[in-house]
Amino acid sequence: MVVTGYDDRHGCGYVLSTGTDAAEVTPHTQAVTHEGLLVRATPELAAALRDALAHRPVALLGWSGPEVPLTFDDRVLLAWLRHTVGGVLTVAGGPAGPHR
Repeated sequence: MVVTGYDDRHGCGYVLSTGTDAAEVTPHTQAVTHEGLLVRATPELAAALRDALAHRPVALLGWSGPEVPLTFDDRVLLAWLRHTVGGVLTVAGGPAGPHR
């Protein structure tokens, strides 16, 4: 999955890659690992993700919940981006089905 977006809080665009898309080293991205899984993200998003994993490792699956553990499952990461970081613009190769 490859997600692009714009984080209004930090005033910067971001890219996050998971799965086979994260296996490719993309310029200007950093690797973040958690529970044996790897994602690649632009530096500001990588820092936010590391901070969330260390201090508040949860994601909202919808605007009103439920709150679940933050993992590198595509559905959970996409929910974290949408409801915590914000600004999701495009998703390529993301999880199928409706998103809340």
